[in-house]
Amino acid sequence: MAKQTDDREDLLRDGTAMPVRGRLWVDRAEVVIGFRSQGQLSLYWDQDPVFQFDESCRLRRVFIDSCRLKAENGKLVRLRQPHESIDRPVERLRLVTEPISADDEAAILQRLSDRLQQIDATLDRMMLDGDQTSLQTVGATPPEFARRVRAWIANWNRSMGVAGGPSA
Repeated sequence: MAKQTDDREDLLRDGTAMPVRGRLWVDRAEVVIGFRSQGQLSLYWDQDPVFQFDESCRLRRVFIDSCRLKAENGKLVRLRQPHESIDRPVERLRLVTEPISADDEAAILQRLSDRLQQIDATLDRMMLDGDQTSLQTVGATPPEFARRVRAWIANWNRSMGVAGGPSA
C-alpha cells in the first residue's frame, strides 16, 4: 500500500472487486468500505490500517502500522519478508509467518472495534441529519449503504472473530 497520497489508487472509483462501496470522512480520516460479491467487507482507514473480512464477518487480513498480518487457525500471524544475505539471495517474493502475542492480537481487535464504533456513530449522525452529501457510494444509495454497513458492524460485534485462513 502506497504511503504517498498522490500515487494511491482511488478505491471508490477503481475498487471493482467491491461492487458495493462507499467513502466517508470520520474525523479527518478518509474511510473506504467495500463489499465483495459474497458480502466480504474490506475497510480502508486512510492508508493504514486496512482490515479485510470473510463472508462470516471474521477478520482474515490486516495491514496496520505498516505491518502485514493474516488469519491462520483462528489467530493473527505477522507476515514478513526474510532478510537477504550474500550467501542466500532472495530469488522471488517469499513471506514467512511469525506468531504475535495474545496482547498484540487483542490490541489490534480493540483498535478495529474502536474504528467500527466511530464509523457506526458517523453513519448514524449522517442519517439522522439527512446529510448524505458526505457519503459517496457505488452500487447502492447512501441510505442503503449506511444501513448495510451498520448491520455488518452489528454482526461483527456479536462474533469479533478471526478467520481460519486469509482467503475470502
